[in-house]
Amino acid sequence: MRDGLMMAGAAALLLAATGAQAQSTNSFPAKVCDVREYGAGGTRIWFDTEAFQKAIDACASAGGGTVRVTRGEYLIGPIWLKSNIRLEIQKGAEVLAGTDEALYPHGERSGVINVDGAENVAIVGEGLIDGQGQVWWERIRAVWRSIPDFATNGQARQQQKDERPRLVWVNKSKNVLFEGLRFENSPSFHLVINNSDYITIDKVRITAPAHAPNTDAIDPMNTRHVVITNNVISVGDDIVAIKSNGPDARYPDAVSSDILIANNTILEGRGICIGSGASGGVQRVRVENNTFGGSMYGLRIKSMRGKGGTIKDVVFKNNTMKDVETPLVFTSYYEYRPLDLASAEKQLQPGGFILGNQIWPGPTDPVQPFIHDKTPDMSGIVVDGVTATGADLAGIVTGLPEKPIGITLKNIKITAKKGLLVRNAEVLTQGVVIQSADKTPFRPEAGGVVKGAK
Repeated sequence: MRDGLMMAGAAALLLAATGAQAQSTNSFPAKVCDVREYGAGGTRIWFDTEAFQKAIDACASAGGGTVRVTRGEYLIGPIWLKSNIRLEIQKGAEVLAGTDEALYPHGERSGVINVDGAENVAIVGEGLIDGQGQVWWERIRAVWRSIPDFATNGQARQQQKDERPRLVWVNKSKNVLFEGLRFENSPSFHLVINNSDYITIDKVRITAPAHAPNTDAIDPMNTRHVVITNNVISVGDDIVAIKSNGPDARYPDAVSSDILIANNTILEGRGICIGSGASGGVQRVRVENNTFGGSMYGLRIKSMRGKGGTIKDVVFKNNTMKDVETPLVFTSYYEYRPLDLASAEKQLQPGGFILGNQIWPGPTDPVQPFIHDKTPDMSGIVVDGVTATGADLAGIVTGLPEKPIGITLKNIKITAKKGLLVRNAEVLTQGVVIQSADKTPFRPEAGGVVKGAK
């Protein structure tokens, strides 16, 4: 059996345009290991973890094949997939994550389903993987309530350690395919891909309530050659968050690169993002033909002093948005605001502002030394083709006084209550129409330059 040998024609053309050639290539032996034949009951009462792992190990020992999960409700703790394993969760099958904290001794560095140091792996089917995250969300809220200054101190929020497991954790692996499944209600991030190559995520559905904390859908970290296409995503945090956490001598130009995000339907969430961690560099990213409806943000690059790095050769093309609060966010500031709004407003500097859960300084923020792999450095950013209606704020482009942002906006039409804020940035425009209720389509401040605007 074969999965993911070729992407759909449109995606293949996009890959050719970026030069990424990023899709995984997977091929599996015909052997099938049904988890029920290894003792799984599918009752949702007793754990089937051991039966799942036995089926995986037996299939891997035979050279690989399909581990099949048929109709039923299977309660599991962490399982580890191995090279040449195709996990097939069929229609009517539900795989549910156990909620006992003791099951996950490695915290955020583990998942319910784990792929570690493996090649040629697929997680496919028409079934469901449910993280039962409601229990975990209330646990982390209880932890936050126990921190005396959590509500009034943004730094306390930003630095708070979080030991919730991921739904799927992929680490140091190659040629991994996700296709067709539903992933729901992760304890924290849903699909985390770390230090891996050739990843395809196609035709899946990833959902969690908008209030579910830190439930990113897809996080490629220090990862290259990624295709994310034809998915439906609605979660409580970032839709996609591309990160690079620290330089790596093997990848001197960028630790995360060659990534295509196309033809996705995006509902609740906080945008298709790069950052906030970018100290290892990010390059050659293409975000195209995505449809947004009702999300907090649309297209977003977010970084900050101390975690920044070089972000370049990023193209956002032909994306459509309706009722997205802020369609465009490109910022070198990413600081959590206090949860308590009164405390946050007290901390505002003259000319500073609050957007979502973040706080920005005023336009007189002083210059600091530029530090390679620590100071955000964005260039070669192109937004070509955005149609957005029903926005609150058209967007923000806010660089640092020591390192302004360079960005090109083309063929853009946005209707919003307020226009585009530009600070410490040069924005080149062509065919850009921002219809703002405040009659100020562009709002340049300190170090902000808009060229070509009409």
